[in-house]
Amino acid sequence: MKNSILIIGALTVVSLSSCWWKAAGNDPGIEYAPDMYYSKGYEPMSQFSDSSKYRFNPYFMSMREPVEGTVAIGQLDYQYPNDNTPEGYDASASFSMNITLDEKDQLEGERLFGIYCSPCHGMKGGNDGPVSQKQAVLKPAWPNYQDQYIKDLAIGKIYHVLTYGKNNMGSYAYALTPAQRWNVANYVKRLSMMDADGNLPKIQVVNSSKTVTLVDTTNVNIEPLNNAK
Repeated sequence: MKNSILIIGALTVVSLSSCWWKAAGNDPGIEYAPDMYYSKGYEPMSQFSDSSKYRFNPYFMSMREPVEGTVAIGQLDYQYPNDNTPEGYDASASFSMNITLDEKDQLEGERLFGIYCSPCHGMKGGNDGPVSQKQAVLKPAWPNYQDQYIKDLAIGKIYHVLTYGKNNMGSYAYALTPAQRWNVANYVKRLSMMDADGNLPKIQVVNSSKTVTLVDTTNVNIEPLNNAK
């Protein structure tokens, strides 16, 4: 009997309270166990509505920034010491990546050049791509990749330009990994050695037992592909 009275009393209170505790607009009214609906943990977008909760983090972020100098797993080669400044561009002349270029790498550089570079620079580096043909103002000052300027240009500077962009050319760091940028830069240097008949130097494979610097691939000890072991 007592239990029945308690149940009836509870139902009466709930029924009466619903008359003046109704939800309206943004007010949910009285909720049972609100913690089930509103997490007390960090929510991705909640910093915009309750910035005081995240006052210890910059920009009221719900996630802490990593420790300075932290490198994500598998992204060590993304560390680049030169800034996007005239001084950084000059310093990039001495920057090189120790890497062994095999046939696959060099063919990949040619393929990527055809995707990202040829629309402006043309497949043979003649600055005659479809974009340049329609917008001549976008052409660089040097006529083609066989110009002495490109022949003498340090490959580190080519990598720098691919990373940050320069003049009318934008950055391709969003699309090319550091290794892919070196592959493209190496192909640019191959294009600079194209002869008058439009023939490129044959692809040669650097002996995998040696670590070479891409800055001067013409002077390293190389073996033709058909003799590579």
